[in-house]
Amino acid sequence: MDSSLAVKATNLSKKYRLGTIGMSSLREDLSRWWTRKKQNSSTEENVKTAGIDQSRMINDSEFWALDDLNFQIPKGEVVGLIGANGSGKSTLLKILSRITEPTEGEVKIRGKVASLLEVGTGFHPELTGRENVYINGAILGMTRREVDAKFDEIVEFAGISDFIDTPIKRYSSGMTVRLGFAVAAHLDPDILIVDEVLAVGDASFQKKCIGKMQSISDSGRTIIFVSHNMASVEALCAKGFLLENGKLIETGETKKVISNYLSRLDVNSNITNLDDKQREGTGEIKLRSIRMLNSEMKEIQMIPCGQSLLLEFCFEKLENIKGMPSFGVSILNSNGLNVTWLNHKLTDCEIDLNQTDKITFEIKKNNFTPGIYFLTTFIGNHGSPVDWIAKAFSFEVTDGSFYSNGLLPSAGQSIFLSDFNVKQN
Repeated sequence: MDSSLAVKATNLSKKYRLGTIGMSSLREDLSRWWTRKKQNSSTEENVKTAGIDQSRMINDSEFWALDDLNFQIPKGEVVGLIGANGSGKSTLLKILSRITEPTEGEVKIRGKVASLLEVGTGFHPELTGRENVYINGAILGMTRREVDAKFDEIVEFAGISDFIDTPIKRYSSGMTVRLGFAVAAHLDPDILIVDEVLAVGDASFQKKCIGKMQSISDSGRTIIFVSHNMASVEALCAKGFLLENGKLIETGETKKVISNYLSRLDVNSNITNLDDKQREGTGEIKLRSIRMLNSEMKEIQMIPCGQSLLLEFCFEKLENIKGMPSFGVSILNSNGLNVTWLNHKLTDCEIDLNQTDKITFEIKKNNFTPGIYFLTTFIGNHGSPVDWIAKAFSFEVTDGSFYSNGLLPSAGQSIFLSDFNVKQN
C-alpha cells in the first residue's frame, strides 16, 4: 500500500435488515407472529419499505445502506462527506471507525483513527467530567500518562473547568459534546472522523473546532467531516464526497460538490405557476416564468449565502406600451420585511420591455442570511402597474462561507451580511 495513503475503500457495501432484532420471550415472539398473520402482507410490505428507494432493496426485508463504494483519501486531506438524511453517511463512518463490518468489500486504513460520531459516546452519566476524560481517553487508545499530560489542555479547550468535577448527567448537551470533541481532538490521531459535532456547539465553540481541525490538517493528518452545515464544510474541506441512496455519486472540489448537492434537492419541488397567482395591472406585458440559477447555470431552489445567483424572468408581450416600461423585484424575508429592491433602471443597462422577453439579474455575492425569501415582481409604466404579483416566487438561502472562517451571525442578529474588514489601531 502507498505509504501516503490514509484510507482506501474497495467495493464497499453494507446491507441492513428492516426492523429490529433483540432478545424477547416466546410469548412476545408468538404475539408478534400472530399480529403479522392478521395483517395484510402487501400493506405490511409497503409500510416497511416506505421512503426507501426500491433500487436499494435486496428483498422484502433487506436493503443496501451502502452500495459498491470505491475511493481513496490521501494522507493529510480534509474531506467533507455530504448528503441527505438516509444517504449512508453515518453507516460509512461506522465502517471506517471499525464499529461496523461491511457486508462486502474492504477498507484499508493507515494510521491511528479517532472518531466522534455521537454526542457523549462512551461517557458515563454518573461519573464526573474528570473521570470521563480518563475513561474516554482510554477507550480512544490513550495511556493514563498521555491523558495526564494533556488534561489541562483538554479541559481548557472544552471550556468547562468550573464543572470538571460535576457528574456528566448534569451537563447540557453542548457541554457534553465540547468535552467529547476535546478528548478526541487531543488524541493526536492520524485520521480524525467527525459526525455533526458542530451542530450542538455555539459559534465560539464552532470556531475553536474548525481551528483545531485545520491545525490537525496542517500537521499532515487526515480528517473526514460530516455536517449538514455547508458553511463549515466549505470552509474546512478541500474535497467533497456526495452520497445519495447509498452510492458515492460525486467527488471533487468542495464548492462544486455542494452546489451539485443543493441543485439535486428536489429542484422541482417549488415550481411556481404564475397563472395561479393573484395579479394586478393593465396586462399588456405579463411575467410568465421565474427561475433561480447558480454560477454553473443550473436551476436551483436553494443557494448558500456568499455564492452568486441569477434570477431569470421571462415575459409575454401582448401589445406594445407607449414609453419605457420598467421591471422591478422586491425581495422580502419570511417576516415580510423588504430586504432589497432590484430594478434595471438603477443600473447603466438600457432595457426596453417592449423589445425583450427575458431579463436576468445577477447577484454576485448574495449577502442574505439563511432563511426563506420571497420575490414580489412589478412591471410598471409611469408608476402605474402593468403586471404586479405579490410573492410570485420563493427560494431558500442556506449556510455558506460568506466569511472565510465559515461562521455566521446567530439567528435574529441580522437580516443581511456585510463584507467588512477590521483593523487594530
